[in-house]
Amino acid sequence: MDSVVIDSSVLLSYKEGDLSAKKLIHDAIDESIAISVSAYSLFVLSRSNSFDRKSEIGFSSLLKFINSISLTADMAMKAGYFYRSASLDTNPYGQVDLFNLSEPNLDLVEDSVTCALAQNMGCSVISSRNNLLKDTDIEWIVLEEL
Repeated sequence: MDSVVIDSSVLLSYKEGDLSAKKLIHDAIDESIAISVSAYSLFVLSRSNSFDRKSEIGFSSLLKFINSISLTADMAMKAGYFYRSASLDTNPYGQVDLFNLSEPNLDLVEDSVTCALAQNMGCSVISSRNNLLKDTDIEWIVLEEL
């Protein structure tokens, strides 16, 4: 595993002291692994209730060792496809109301963006959550299984 994509759940786990998350991040600092995270996952991290000024300062230093990736048009389109495919089970119209998303739907949005990024980079995803997407060929590794 040379390169992986993580989501906000791994960074929150790191903040909470999870040993697997700490090892993964320390491996990135030691340059044993290249870790990337989407700008959207950083948005999710910074909007969390446990993210304060002290966290912001700490993560600003930490992000020097993690590649932050902005969405390209292709990745955004692929993420939308993943989201639409997964949400057709509960939303027959396939429409996304970004102003009324519940927490599980926000996780699905993040999973869609993360999978699009991983597919674009040709690498695996590491997350503290299970993947909400079905029928993707992206390897999804749950943090506790590392």
